[in-house]
Amino acid sequence: MVPYRCCCGGGLISTLMAAVLVSAAAGTMNVEYSWVYVDYTFASPNHRELAINSRKFIPENCVILDVDKFHGASEGKLYFNYMGSNSNSASKQRVFVTIPRIKPGNPASIAEIVPGDRPDSVLLAPYPNWKANTISEDTVNCDDTIISVFRMKIDHLGRFWIVDVGTLDQFEMTARSICPPKLLIFDLKNDDRVIRTYKFPSSQVKDVSLFTNIEVDVRDSKGRNTFAYIADTTAYKLVVYDFKNDESWVVDQAYFYPYPNKAHFKIKGVNFDLMDGVLGLALGPITKNDRKLYFHAFASIRESWVYTNTLQNKSLFQNGLIDGSGTFFLSSEVRDTQSSVEIMTDSGVLIYASMDNSLGCWNSQDPFTTKHTYTIYKSDEDFQFPSGMKIVGDKVWAVSCQLQNHFTTMVTNRKSVKYRVLVGRVDDLIKRTGCDKRSGNVDMKSPPDVQNLDPTKDRLVFSG
Repeated sequence: MVPYRCCCGGGLISTLMAAVLVSAAAGTMNVEYSWVYVDYTFASPNHRELAINSRKFIPENCVILDVDKFHGASEGKLYFNYMGSNSNSASKQRVFVTIPRIKPGNPASIAEIVPGDRPDSVLLAPYPNWKANTISEDTVNCDDTIISVFRMKIDHLGRFWIVDVGTLDQFEMTARSICPPKLLIFDLKNDDRVIRTYKFPSSQVKDVSLFTNIEVDVRDSKGRNTFAYIADTTAYKLVVYDFKNDESWVVDQAYFYPYPNKAHFKIKGVNFDLMDGVLGLALGPITKNDRKLYFHAFASIRESWVYTNTLQNKSLFQNGLIDGSGTFFLSSEVRDTQSSVEIMTDSGVLIYASMDNSLGCWNSQDPFTTKHTYTIYKSDEDFQFPSGMKIVGDKVWAVSCQLQNHFTTMVTNRKSVKYRVLVGRVDDLIKRTGCDKRSGNVDMKSPPDVQNLDPTKDRLVFSG
């Protein structure tokens, strides 16, 4: 996940052209929360000041990467904001974010959003508490300490699945692994108790491993028959965890690898190269007791999929890399640009975040071709580097984090909003596109006069 080359600059688009680009999107994503810099619920102003002075808290180094929401009933919790007052939150809505420790000065890697009196006064309460997120300067207790979390997943039973990569300062030359990667599962319906802690065997973790994403496949009403699929983005592997038997195995497959010619990215004038493999994961609907896991590498513009019954067959992968032909599948056509994360609706609509600051969709009833992929939202201001996304009920929840600025030494505007949680209704986003198969809706691509940016040439091309 560390870029091996970056620079700033490039062509500029006129205001008029940018406005035309935004008009190509069909739907709306509203900003639910935003931050200029991240701040936490320190016990008092003095504790916060001490953390800043000791460099244990460097606000500009804390990046919000992922989001998920628990929409079941929850008990009220007592929080202390950094001004020292307390408030009792008894809301049924609990929103969580990850803040991976990619740079020094991050006091917590996973947190719950605590809204303040104003939209710009949103604080983060370390989850499940401060103690679990505090890294000792002496000996780290790897069993009880959360080191660094890139992404997480809340399943429909209220289980909170968190993958701790165990690595600090991932974006620095001093990056180091201080604990083995582990999986933590909390019960949000029962006082956040720990259901399971699982350490991945050393044989399944490479020196370059980074477990960046997780998808959870629940197959029975009690949740005992559940599998988690975990992307090892930099070792180009997929790890499968079997909850029932409390074991895991590695799926080694060439389809998880990046494409070297797609490792170059350009976002808002920042150029960087990132040779990241499998990252996007999305589960399709269950059909005949099986379902597809859709996936793609970050440095790629293709989509792939595999039946989950194949992934759950541990014996297939005991001898390393297998011939995936006829088992793993790759799209014949491509996206316009690279994609980070993706999600899929119960009806089989894939929604994917693109590196041109947009959302796209594709209905899995159709072939994956340019004719059947659609831009459904775009904002060069609000949606720079979309990095996390979930479907909660009938809504898409997404994070944009301007991560490209952390690959460089460029100075950003200290007063500008950098991190956003955006929310939009699925039906509103996909309406009037071919992704929406409901009766009476129009199957159409953008009209001929809609212009879209060619990401490789800094010029506009017509589509239609």
